[in-house]
Parts: sequence; structure tokens; C-alpha cells
Amino acid sequence: MSNITPMFQNYGATQSLRDKGYGSADFNIHTTPLQYTCWINNGAGTNELQSSKSIIYRTDTGAELGVHGHGYQAVAPKKMIDSTRSIIERSDLNTKDIEETIRTSHDGARCFVQYTLPAHTYETPDGDTASLSLLATSSIDGTFPFMISAAAIQSACTNLQVFIGGEVAVYKAKHTKSLNVEHGANLIVKALDVFNNERELWDKMQGEYVSSGQAFNEICEAVGTPKLIEDAKDLTPSAVVDINRNKAKNLAYIWDAFHKYKVRLGHNRWALYNAFTDWSTHSGAYTKASNLNIASVRASRQETVRKYFRQVA
Repeated sequence: MSNITPMFQNYGATQSLRDKGYGSADFNIHTTPLQYTCWINNGAGTNELQSSKSIIYRTDTGAELGVHGHGYQAVAPKKMIDSTRSIIERSDLNTKDIEETIRTSHDGARCFVQYTLPAHTYETPDGDTASLSLLATSSIDGTFPFMISAAAIQSACTNLQVFIGGEVAVYKAKHTKSLNVEHGANLIVKALDVFNNERELWDKMQGEYVSSGQAFNEICEAVGTPKLIEDAKDLTPSAVVDINRNKAKNLAYIWDAFHKYKVRLGHNRWALYNAFTDWSTHSGAYTKASNLNIASVRASRQETVRKYFRQVA
């Protein structure tokens, strides 16, 4: 029987996560200087020279994860996950029944860890319930810094409701080698305030009327197909979508989702927002290459939703 007394209230929950390991992020990394062969035209032949860059690679497969200057301090996904767990452990969040989902993409160069906290549940404008979710992201290829952001998961449709108001990034650190766990733990309680503020924004969305024509135009703007708005002057939006289904799959998915949600939620911005989060959460990747990195694709889509709805909020 152990006589050790846990220092933190969330020790038990986070220790359960640690016991499950690291999933697809269970690998180590190594950094080594790049070298190149220099062909010299003065008869001296070739020289092996050292580059001003270093390569970061997986020690289990040798896969290249990133190329940076010699001073770049990379942190393996396992270290990022350990730090995130420690931040949650030291926080005041209620971690009862917490769930952790680990995903990686680009051979492990990008890591995404989602935490669902069912003890923090709120009612949405349409009577559904949403649980607080935290998403930790980090990259070795320099795509994004280490960040813990807040979101919500709706029970009925399982959409990840991307937060667009307030301070979305609960904790952010550019240089992940020097992650400040204690500072992150003190900041993470802001997630509850963000959750409360977001619910007010959802209520506002429910009261804002959005016609089908307006929804079509906004979807086109958000997903990068604004030229199709001109076509809708002579045809109905549905006709334009049908003609361009194979070329504008993101538009088609969100448009179809909006028609589904407006039946249940009404002709409002809340229905349009749900259509977007349905797309960012559930829509598949449309190329073979992107399908290999679906976690990264979804993170990019969530950022599209966040930026657009913050713009129009």
C-alpha cells in the first residue's frame, strides 16, 4: 500500500491518462545537422559541407519531421502530451470522466490531443447539451506553436463547436522547450469563462435570421468559392451547388448540412454555424494525400470556421 499523498486534486484522473500511453505519438525524435555535397568547378572535385540547418527525424522510422536552424529546440509529441497532462492536473477543472484522444499527422510532425470534460456541460440554444473540450496542438514542422484552446462538443450531433468569441487560446507557447506548466495551469481555468461567453454568442446567433441566399453567399466566401456567387444571380443557389458538386465539395457539404439544420433550428445563424461545424468535424478529406492527414485537415477547417464567424460576429 502506497503512503504517497498526491499533491494535486486531479492526480487520479491524469494518472489514468498516463497509464494509457501515447497512442500514435509514442516515438522519440533526434536532431542532426544537414550536410550536402558541393560540386566545385576548379578541379578540386567535391566537398561534403555542413548546412546552416538541422533536420529533425523520428528515431523509429527515420521519417523527416522538420528542417530548422541549429538553434531550434524541438519537443517530441510525448513531451507535449506530458506537459498538457501536467497542466490539466494542476488546474482547478473538474476532470471527472475526462477522455483523451491523441491524433498525429504528417508522420508525426503535427500532434493533436483532444480532452473532453463531461463534468462541464451546458445547454445550447436548441436544447441540446454541450460539454467543454480542450484541444492541445503542437508541431515539429513549424506549422503552429504549442497551444491549448477551448471548444465544445454537442451531444446530439457530436459536432465540435469551435469557439469564436473571447480568448480562444487558453494557453499558448511559441518555444515549447520551455513550457511553463504552472503558468499554463493558472490560465486554463479561463476556459470556463470562455465557455460561458460563448453560450451568450450562441443565443445571439439563434436570433439572427439568415436566408438561403445569404447562407449560400457566406459559405462561398468562407470556403474560397466567391466566383460562384455571380452564377447564383441567374440560377438558384441549389442549382449552382448541384452543377459544381465535384469541383466545390466543401461548398456542397456545408450547403446540404445547412438545409438539414435549418429544418430543426430555423433560418438563423445558429443553423449556419452548425452546418460549418458539421463540416469541420465530420466531412472526410477529398484527396488521397489529405486523407492521410485528416487530423491536420480538420484543424485547418476549424480555424476557417473560427476566423469567418469571428469576422461576421
